Amino acid sequence: MLSVTRAQPLSRILAIRMMLGALLVAVALTGTTFTKYLLEHRYLRRETLEDMAAEVATDLSRGIDPASRAAFRDYPNAYAFRVFSDRLAFDRRLLAAANPSLLPPLPTDARGRATDLEEKFEEFDNPTPGGPRSWQLTEREQVGKHHHYWVQAMMVGDPDWRWRQVIGSEMMDHVIVPALTIVPVLTLVMFLTTRSALRPLVRIAAQADEIGAAVSAGRGFTPLAAGRLPREFAAVVAALNAMLGKLDRSLSVQKQFTADVAHELRTPLAVMLLEVAELPDGPERQQLMEELGGLGRLVNEMLRFAQAEDVLASAPEPVNLTATARKVCEEMAPDAVRRKRAIEFDAPDEPPFVSGNATLIEIAVRNLIENALKFAPSGSLVSIAVQPGGRVVVDDRGPGVADALKAKVFDRFWRVGQEQGGGAGVGLALVRRVANLHGGHAWIEDRPGGGTRAVLAVGAAARIA
Repeated sequence: MLSVTRAQPLSRILAIRMMLGALLVAVALTGTTFTKYLLEHRYLRRETLEDMAAEVATDLSRGIDPASRAAFRDYPNAYAFRVFSDRLAFDRRLLAAANPSLLPPLPTDARGRATDLEEKFEEFDNPTPGGPRSWQLTEREQVGKHHHYWVQAMMVGDPDWRWRQVIGSEMMDHVIVPALTIVPVLTLVMFLTTRSALRPLVRIAAQADEIGAAVSAGRGFTPLAAGRLPREFAAVVAALNAMLGKLDRSLSVQKQFTADVAHELRTPLAVMLLEVAELPDGPERQQLMEELGGLGRLVNEMLRFAQAEDVLASAPEPVNLTATARKVCEEMAPDAVRRKRAIEFDAPDEPPFVSGNATLIEIAVRNLIENALKFAPSGSLVSIAVQPGGRVVVDDRGPGVADALKAKVFDRFWRVGQEQGGGAGVGLALVRRVANLHGGHAWIEDRPGGGTRAVLAVGAAARIA
């Protein structure tokens, strides 16, 4: 299951998806434009000749012989040009040329006199069947403020694939550059707009986190704020508040019912214990005493479970964890001796303090030690250590707990090794609840050297764990 803290913010997810969508549109536009140019042969040939004429005029204005270009040199039967001065027909001068035999004669009037040139684009069929078509462009080119030329460019087929340069330039000017400019700006605008639109949802998520913390700490639910929300979010908040209200009432009723049942059971159990104590000694009497004792422990644990939240909420205080754990060890030492086990206690020189309730922490430590004594072999040692940061570690030398069961041992009414008897499956559940109420956690791990290690972490230790 994905951790909430690792999940991506919705605004970022939407921004990334919108950016990818914009990029896909740009790629599709690039492909469409490229295909369009390829299909429009006449337009592409004209653009190619215009590009060639512009190169020729630019070279000439710079004092470079345009005929030295590779296309005119390597393909004398495919590319040609003529450049004339920008003057009237009678004063026209040829300035440069390459492969002029490919070009048709200059236009003349009926008397054979040269006429003025005019801008035009012409297409000619190849006299040889199946041969490439040819195109001619006559265009007046201006380079800078002082250079004006008449350029005639001719192309038979396009063996040098000069059309690629034209398409590349067109794509760069009309597709790629605009896309590289628009897509980032559009993505940023969409991201900011989306984040602004999702701010109410962010506030709802923050309030939901506070509710989760309140549940862990045993506090009551605070309804989600419904003010200044869009209609869709307001409907969701209203539904959640209604659900939280029902859940709060249900938990309150459940907690009160558990406490009432536990209270009601304590008196008849005490009476039954007194009556059983009057029976003659024997295995039947001993078995009844043990079963009633177990039932009494279950009732007490249920009552403590129901009262734990109220106890902590009513009286939080600084708790000396070392003193609290030592007190429990001293009280349980006689019981450990009776069971033929030994208890050892270790703590740092500087006692750690946590904010909470000493009685609840005592109950949690007692339950951990009780669980360790239950599963520790006869004659073995149970070690209790208080560690800096707010940890109490209880080690036993018993059979240990399988990895698949480590998380289940803290579930209510679930027991390991039920064949060993004793316990009602509430003790460790209460340990975890006390840890959560103190902002911490409880868990089981393997003890180095064999056995089980149970850890109760409260206060600052919860962040370390």
